[in-house]
Amino acid sequence: MQLTASQLQSHHKALIDALKRGESVEITYHGQLLGVVHPAKTSSTIQEQESAMADFFGMHRNLGTATVEDELREIRKGRRNTLRDI
Repeated sequence: MQLTASQLQSHHKALIDALKRGESVEITYHGQLLGVVHPAKTSSTIQEQESAMADFFGMHRNLGTATVEDELREIRKGRRNTLRDI
């Protein structure tokens, strides 16, 4: 698909629809190619997505804090101690 720079404003839905279909879209300006918009690549399998999410959400699991509440309590404890000193 090809769109001109001026068509982007009025035909942005066509751009999004083309990307959803997996098509690349060429953007031209005064007849010259300005750039190409490619659809984002996604993980090919559910297992890869679940593995990536587990890695992301578990990145602090080695810090020794059991829960989020414990982590927040530890952070706030230092702040409260300094306020009492004032």
